[in-house]
Amino acid sequence: MGRVEGCAACAKYLLIVFNIIFFLVGAGLLAVGLWVLLSPYKIDILAVLDNSIITTGVYFIIALGAFIFIVGFLGCCGACCESKLLLVLYFIIVLIVFLAQIAICAAVVAFKDEVDDFITNQLNETMDEYESLDSENTFSVGWNAIQLVLKCCGHSGYQNWADSAWAGTETYTIDGQTVTLEFPVTCCKVDDPYAIVNGDYPDPLNVTACVMEKDSNFLNEGGCYESLQDYVIDQAIYVGAVGIGLTVFEIFCMIFALCVCRGISKAADVV
Repeated sequence: MGRVEGCAACAKYLLIVFNIIFFLVGAGLLAVGLWVLLSPYKIDILAVLDNSIITTGVYFIIALGAFIFIVGFLGCCGACCESKLLLVLYFIIVLIVFLAQIAICAAVVAFKDEVDDFITNQLNETMDEYESLDSENTFSVGWNAIQLVLKCCGHSGYQNWADSAWAGTETYTIDGQTVTLEFPVTCCKVDDPYAIVNGDYPDPLNVTACVMEKDSNFLNEGGCYESLQDYVIDQAIYVGAVGIGLTVFEIFCMIFALCVCRGISKAADVV
């Protein structure tokens, strides 16, 4: 079989480079997924939404990483070996991924209101499953984590805790005095909220001012829904840029694959 030449040869090498990047992206997602999987506090933050699809999302990340890893390898092999069969299979897989991304984006836009309602309801319901600061209950760990990391309290404010099943059930010692908490101490501001990633609950900056006086300088008064929404909006530009970049990347990969396939056919005709 003759080797591809001209534009097809250029497309071949570009396809190899692009798929090496694809290969590395897949490896990166695999690493991130495994890292999150081995750090339970990160997963438990999502437990406050009490949905199996969301809380097992880390497994989707691992599967996606493995899939991209394999697709990148397939593209590299197809281009290096100038295998028309592998390149056609590669093109079909990338096209399916491309169409799936468009469908997912359309679904997110179409069901935005439903998603907002779902998150609101789940935050309210899982607050009733909260037990205490020291509890290993999934919802307790989740709420403690999300309040610390997002610097928030309750669904829409610390007052929400008064209406939860937890209200009046937990005490805390402050200056030698046992106090019945109106909200978990994880609502209090701390120096390093991300210490929870290592499984440690950081001490409040001033637990007396936070719990007894409800001083806004030491108490996170904002709700977690609003904080979560703000966080998503802040990250949207990055997510959008990555999504657009990945879409363009996939389009080029498909074009290069077709060019190489055409070059392989021409080389075969010449021979």
